[in-house]
Amino acid sequence: MNYFKILRFLQLGDRGAFDVPIGQQRAFLESLGEAKNDIDRGYKQYLCQNFFVPQWKVWLLNIVAAVVVPFIVLFFLLKRCFVREGQHVDTMMEHKEMDEVVPSVVWEKYNPNSKYWKQGSSMSFNDFGFLIRLVSRAPHHPYFILKSWMNVVLYSDMIRRHSPEVMIQFGEFSFSSSILTAYCHKHGVKHIDIMHGEKLWFIRDAFFHYDECYVWDEYYADLFRSLKAEPTQFRVAIPPSMRIDTEVYKNQKYYADYKYYLALYNEDQIKGIVKSMEFVMREGKKVKYRPHPRYSDMELLRKYVEEDEIEMPKEVGIRDSISNLEYSVGSYTTALSQACFSGKGVVLDDVTFKEQFDKLEERGYILSKMNCDRLSKYQ
Repeated sequence: MNYFKILRFLQLGDRGAFDVPIGQQRAFLESLGEAKNDIDRGYKQYLCQNFFVPQWKVWLLNIVAAVVVPFIVLFFLLKRCFVREGQHVDTMMEHKEMDEVVPSVVWEKYNPNSKYWKQGSSMSFNDFGFLIRLVSRAPHHPYFILKSWMNVVLYSDMIRRHSPEVMIQFGEFSFSSSILTAYCHKHGVKHIDIMHGEKLWFIRDAFFHYDECYVWDEYYADLFRSLKAEPTQFRVAIPPSMRIDTEVYKNQKYYADYKYYLALYNEDQIKGIVKSMEFVMREGKKVKYRPHPRYSDMELLRKYVEEDEIEMPKEVGIRDSISNLEYSVGSYTTALSQACFSGKGVVLDDVTFKEQFDKLEERGYILSKMNCDRLSKYQ
């Protein structure tokens, strides 16, 4: 079973951001009212995410979790017997190999260390009080308790080993994020989040709370506030990967006038994309297609695009890619925002992805609010 088949299986029956009308999402968000505390925030975010999941899957996950939770608790309690105190670390940061999305102000203020993240998971007897709070909030949703607890025991273990003062993650999309903030506060630890990908108005990201949440623009802070995220947590700071010093990365070897940044696509869509980019060749200019490192189907791409027109992410870093183009082209990808913030031209694909383009505008896509070209203009 390849990656794409596994992804489709895990998402079986789920609805995405574009499948549910924005009006329905707003109505559901409002029906939940205001959050009373951080555990309630986590529970309400969980309900928002379940809004996109079929009921049969919610029931199945809860039945499985109800069986698993007691054994998980006993397992992690026993594991604590083998945890010993390690090196003290002032600031621990989630290890996701994404240092480039961390703003300079965070490096300067906290000097985060990713070396010891996720060494193990365990819990102490003192954690039972926090577990009871979770169970009390949602006794009829064991899956909420299980998934939250799997993250809590990770934090419990790190706090036991390294006694951090600050913990940094990239996880506002997780319903356990606010719960982890509550757990951190119980231990006198500051909890911080860093934005690392493009955002739309999508109730998956509702209600979350950190002590500090670093976003790329005040626009995103307002978007999250409208999703009932805690309003005072936001700090605007653009990381080096989003505002690239393009002069530093100039290299004619990587240059193309237009680069199309691909994500998920089917055969009809890749055919449409290639056809819509034919104007570049007619103008005597150069085009390249950059596949997404995880989502793009390379076999389909090579069926319609010559090898010398493909820019492989493993061979050309994203900073080199964006620094050596005139116009970035695509639908909904962080690469377009990177190009925009770095002073490059952006062309939004309202041809192949016309329906998605309209939904992006409705969902507050930042580039649809800016002075970006539309691909239909070139047809």
